Order: sequence, then structure tokens, then C-alpha cells
Amino acid sequence: MKKTLLLILTLLLFSTCLFAISLPDKPPSIIGQTAQKDKAAVVYIASIVTATAVIPSYTMVEGTTGGTGTIVGTWQISGVETDTFTADGSFSGYTSQSQYSGTYTTQGNILTLNYFTPRRTTVQFTFSVSSDTLVLSNPQIGTYTYTRVGGSSTASTDVVTAAENMQIVEDTGTGARLLQQDLMTGVSGTGFIVSSDGYIVTNAHVVLAGQNTTQMLLNELANSLTNELYTEASQYYNIQPADRDQVVQILLEKFMTYFLENGQMTDVTLNHYVLNGVAAPGEDLTIKSWSAVVKKEGTVYEKIAGVYTWGRDIAIIKVSAPTQLPTVTLGDSDKVQVGDSVFIIGYPGIGVSELFKPSSTLEATVTQGVVSAKRTLATGIEAIQTDAAINHGNSGGPVYNDKGEVIGIATFGAGPETGVEAIKFMMPINLAKEFMNEINVENKHSTLDTNYAEGLNAFWNRDCYTTVDKMRNVIAIYPGHPYAQDYATECERAIQAGEVQKPMDVGQVGLVLTGILGVLGIGIMVVVIIIAVVLFFLVRRKSSTTPKQGNKS
Repeated sequence: MKKTLLLILTLLLFSTCLFAISLPDKPPSIIGQTAQKDKAAVVYIASIVTATAVIPSYTMVEGTTGGTGTIVGTWQISGVETDTFTADGSFSGYTSQSQYSGTYTTQGNILTLNYFTPRRTTVQFTFSVSSDTLVLSNPQIGTYTYTRVGGSSTASTDVVTAAENMQIVEDTGTGARLLQQDLMTGVSGTGFIVSSDGYIVTNAHVVLAGQNTTQMLLNELANSLTNELYTEASQYYNIQPADRDQVVQILLEKFMTYFLENGQMTDVTLNHYVLNGVAAPGEDLTIKSWSAVVKKEGTVYEKIAGVYTWGRDIAIIKVSAPTQLPTVTLGDSDKVQVGDSVFIIGYPGIGVSELFKPSSTLEATVTQGVVSAKRTLATGIEAIQTDAAINHGNSGGPVYNDKGEVIGIATFGAGPETGVEAIKFMMPINLAKEFMNEINVENKHSTLDTNYAEGLNAFWNRDCYTTVDKMRNVIAIYPGHPYAQDYATECERAIQAGEVQKPMDVGQVGLVLTGILGVLGIGIMVVVIIIAVVLFFLVRRKSSTTPKQGNKS
């Protein structure tokens, strides 16, 4: 996973948006069911490094070569004076009244002019120079601003040469001060909640395990300065693109050298932020997110027999949640087979510089594929390869089997300078379970999960009255649940619109059964009475038709 400063909101192929909620005509597939059930347990993680870069103030001045200055070119105060400085350290000039010549040297921001004609004398100026402007200042003589004759295009190589000979000189005296610049850098990824008390599994590289945060800050400072140099070169100077690139690179190296020799990073801090659900534009993520601490982390890379290879790229972090949190269900990665269907829930890549901007939108997506191979790494870890899309954003996210169980951790591995092969794979979930066992973390569901699952099952079967009831229970347990209210609201809309029927409760069913049984009972009694009456008359009729026997005398 690499840090990026660009907002990447284009969804990957086969990605499915998770935010829209509407009453279904039939229950969704296992992917849809799992996505809806677990999306509140899949979290966005941002590991943010901040610091303040402090450097002494400085002045950019022409440098020296062999003790001779290299202010090269012709400079003019229009209609007043024209001066030419050559690369061999000589200068000449003229005004409407005189001509002069001599040699010059520079030291720091001091320009020394040694006049030979019209008379020998030495004059010193403080100066600053750019490709188009030269400013000379002397307390007794005054300040003069010259413009390069022909502009920057007089000789493109002069611009590059001038940049090469520029020096950054620390200011001294009363004008010296400390310059400060706030810096922020970091990485982002995905994680998933495995216990209702706030334990989360992710990749170790998502929490910057083993990273040199100072170097990250230096890189950010260099990026910031590069952008500033390009902006200035493009807006104010007529420099050819090839020369501009060279000048920017030359000045960047000089500035970074100056910073390393004279500056420092202060107030360096590393914070981990966790957000579940969707963040809409305008929301303050520093307020909406949770702060997290790392409880256990593995190594991103390990050295085996003198060769770097992928390590146990797993970390467990903890948020202090005031209530129960939704959790995923962990499966058994030992049962995974090549060809098995898998899908991944995770957040798309978004740069940390964009994360806290009001215009940013944060939303999880789903990608799917199959297990393409199982590969044993040099560390002995059996990594699982897949063709499902894995990027630096969903790295650290859960990989599911077709039962909705988490069997892996999506891992986006970009090969570092150590030469480790760049691959995209899953860390087996059983390795994460080992980490969890070491710090006594269990994957158990809570009453929150039970109510939410029952509410979803009712929703999928269009039982909106049960859905509203269960989702209200969820909200009572976890008022900040990112999706429960959406399901309740959709069902309340459907009820109001008459799209669903209210199921009969137990009492109503009992009354109906009692009524049915009552009607059946009366019917049976009537039938019995009728049968009894019929039998009675049949018996009497038979009795009356039997002949009587007389007495014998």
C-alpha cells in the first residue's frame, strides 16, 4: 500500500455501492446479505503523521566558482544603465554619461565590484538575483532593480547554470528568524471489528509498522516544496519545460540539503483514526472518527537467510467505544481451496490530505473474484492469492467466503526498495486469530449483532414492522450506528405508503383460532345432535314395527 495525495473515488470493476437502501422484492444474495450485515463492522483507518518543520530564515544568492562570481547576463535599468556580467568574473557597463569595467566576486549575498575604469575603486552591495531580476542595495548609494535584457530566453542554459550556482545562505543579524511549516502525511486502509468492545484487525502496514516517520515527513516537505517551485517557475518566469524541470530539481536538492544541515522536525506525532459507515461531504472526520491505539502488530517484511520477504503483515488496534460495536464472523482459512468464490469489503483509496477536506466523501465498496492460488512464503505463511481487486484502500479489509465468513485479510503489497516482489494477496485469518489469542481477544457476537441481524432478515422479507422494532433496539444500544436508522426510515416510508401489510400478532392469531374453534365446536355439536335425533327416530320406528306375540291358553 502506497500513500497517495490524489483523491481516487473511481470504483473498481465489479464494485457495488453499499449506501443506497431500498425495500427489496426478495432477499439478496449471500454477498448482498453479508455486505449489508457487516458494512457497519468494516472500518476506514487513517494513520496520520504530523509535525512542524523548523528552519532558520535564508537568502538565495548567486554562488561562487573558484572564488569568481557567476552572475551571467546583461541587466538594465531602462533608459538609465546597462551592465553585463560574464562567466569569467568580469563586468562592464555604461550610462548616458560614462562607461566602466572591472571584476566582481560574490560571497553569500554580498556582491563586490572592483572597478578598473574610469578609476580604481571597490564598492559592495547586498544582492538577490533571479532569472529576470537583479536587485543591488547599498546603504549609502541606494537600492537598484535591474531587468535581464531579453528575459529568461536569452540563453536557456544560463538559467540552469544560475540555479546550479545558487546558494542558500542562512540569515544573520536582526533580520534572522525561524521559519515554520506544518506537515501532514500518512497512509490509509481498511480494517474490521472482531469484538464488540472495539478490537479491530487490519494490516501492519496500515498502522505504519516499521516505517520511518521522519523520512515520510521529509518526503512530504520535498513534495510541498516541489509544487511551490513549479508554481513559481510557471507563473513568473519564461522558462522552457526541460530547463524548468532541471531548475526545480537543482533548487530542491539545495533546499533539502540546507534543511538537513540547519533545520529540524518538531512535535512529531502519529495518530490512528477509525471511521465506520459513510462520511458525507462537510462532516468533520476528526470529530466523527474514533482514536485508536495499536495493541499488537506484526512485521511487514522479514529477512530470511539474508533475503527480505513478506512478514506477518497483521495488526490489532483498539478503539474505546462507549457501547457495543458490530462485529464480523471469522471463518477457517485452512478450509480455503483454489477456485473458491471470495469477495472483499473495503474503502477505496483516498489520500490523507483529502481525508479532512469538506468536499471528500468516504464510502465502502465490494469487489469479488476467486481464489487463484495458495502460496507458501519464505516465512512459512500460506498466503492466498485472488483475482479480486485489491488496492491500497481496501488493504486490511475482510475477505469473505460464500458463507459470509471472513477467511482472509486483503493485503496490497507494493515491493519496497529491498526488492521484495510486489503482489496482492490475503493473509490467512487463522494467523490473525493467533494474534487475537495472544492478547485474549475473542470473536463473539453481542445483542447488538443479534438485533441487527433479525432486523435485516425482517427487512429482506418485507416485514417492516419487525424491522423498525429491531432497528430501534439497535439504535438504543448504539446510537451512532451508521445504517440502522436508514433501514428504519425506509420501512417507515413503506408502511406509510401502504407497500407492506402489518402481520397479525400472537393475540390476534389466538382470537382467530378461538373463533375458528368456536365455530367448529358449534358445528360439531349440531351434527352430533342431528345424528342423535336421527338415531332416536330410527330406533323408535324399528320398535313400533316389531309384531307382538299373544298368550297361549
